[in-house]
Amino acid sequence: MEGSYVELAESLAGTGVKVGKFRADGEQKKYAQQELKLGSFPTILFFPKHSSKPVKYPSEKRDVASLLAFVNALR
Repeated sequence: MEGSYVELAESLAGTGVKVGKFRADGEQKKYAQQELKLGSFPTILFFPKHSSKPVKYPSEKRDVASLLAFVNALR
């Protein structure tokens, strides 16, 4: 999966969209569960620029085209 995320970040370079990785299953698990409402991992979240709430990626597809379609639909 990590390769898809790297390729997604490269595809979005210069668009203002940042792709980041957050390990929520270690020391940050409590924060992830309480603040981000995560119950399972991995979970992909999109943080819209003008919203305080993240949008959870609704699919198990982790290919670049699917991830890019999700991001483009929300920005």
